[in-house]
Amino acid sequence: MTDNNQAERSFIPADVLNAAIMGNESSMNSLFNFLREHDPVSRVEHPDYEPFWSLTKYDDVKFIGSANEDFLSAPRTTLLPMEFEKMLMEMFGTRNGLETLIHMDKPKHLKLRKVSTDWFLPRSINKLELEIKALAKEFVDKMLDKGGSCDFVRDIAMYYPLRVILSILGLPRNSEETMLTLTQELFGGQDPALQRSEDMESGLSVLTDFGDFFNKVIEEKKINPADDLASVLANATVDGEPMNTLDQMSYFIITATAGHDTTSAAISGGMKALIDHPDQMKLLRDRPDLDMNAAKEMIRWTSPVRHMVRTATKDIELGGKHIKSGDNLALWYPAANRDPENFANPNVLDFTRDAKSQLAFGYGAHICLGQHLAALEVACFFRELLPRIEEIEMNGDPEWVQAIFVGGLKSLPIRYQIT
Repeated sequence: MTDNNQAERSFIPADVLNAAIMGNESSMNSLFNFLREHDPVSRVEHPDYEPFWSLTKYDDVKFIGSANEDFLSAPRTTLLPMEFEKMLMEMFGTRNGLETLIHMDKPKHLKLRKVSTDWFLPRSINKLELEIKALAKEFVDKMLDKGGSCDFVRDIAMYYPLRVILSILGLPRNSEETMLTLTQELFGGQDPALQRSEDMESGLSVLTDFGDFFNKVIEEKKINPADDLASVLANATVDGEPMNTLDQMSYFIITATAGHDTTSAAISGGMKALIDHPDQMKLLRDRPDLDMNAAKEMIRWTSPVRHMVRTATKDIELGGKHIKSGDNLALWYPAANRDPENFANPNVLDFTRDAKSQLAFGYGAHICLGQHLAALEVACFFRELLPRIEEIEMNGDPEWVQAIFVGGLKSLPIRYQIT
């Protein structure tokens, strides 16, 4: 089953701000198919948001993402309502709120990125493979212990990557529920089922609660440092001075949240993709050596991070449109990753595809630090799972997080026959 069997419908550029459309695999991909064909560099005007340009073609997204000095991450990094940006400006002094790695530009971005780079290099991730395999087995065991059915997202996919990132950070398992709830409230702020409340000020309280949680971690790791990433962050120096407290807090939040939520979305979306493409499930059973390539294809397929925003520092012509210095451009990664000019049969899952060129992790100086870890987690899970079950099928309707920034499934009822 593919998205190509969806009858094309008409959309408008501002539909990228509609969380209901963006919070569904089929409607989101139909929207991007339409925009790529009819208006790939489109001007978006909406009464609740500052205007911006919306980019949906692979080459445009890659070009802007690679030209980091001409298209800046600050001052606007994600699409937020103007009212909420005003609240963040009053509280933090920036329209993004906390300034994490994704919000920074040179030279600060490079200096802070170096603090944790070694932890996410392939050689470092390879050292974690045995631990990740053990955690994959633990969660596959948990899945099979449920006797043939579960909600794959809520029972398994939410917790496995969370357990991995908490282990790397050196945080206890009893912090899982706190971390999961705060992450869902942060990324699911547009979803009635996940948001803390409909009041925009609740988004500020989520950030405050994150701050309180990680302040305690920093204090503990300064007193009792260990061989873990939290100790590195808590005791980091930049330009010979201890890292700024607000920068530390931001670093912890982006590492902990992005380190598990996006991977969870890739694993749960990957499971649905396997069910929808039984030929690829059979291929992966027969060719377990394809596990890393399959993981990257699943990540292309799901593209959990929907967008980033860049600000032009000079005038430029793009797709026949005149972009002015100071204009904002939203880079839509799911759209780029299904551009037929760059991927043959992009709406077909294909584990033999060379998925190295996909943009789900971004591109350029801001490419995701955790890309190798995420791919390894996905690969280890399905390599452990598939030999231990004979059949998997849907056991109810999937549900999606209503979000325009980071999204994926929030419920996937499945049933399966244990080998």
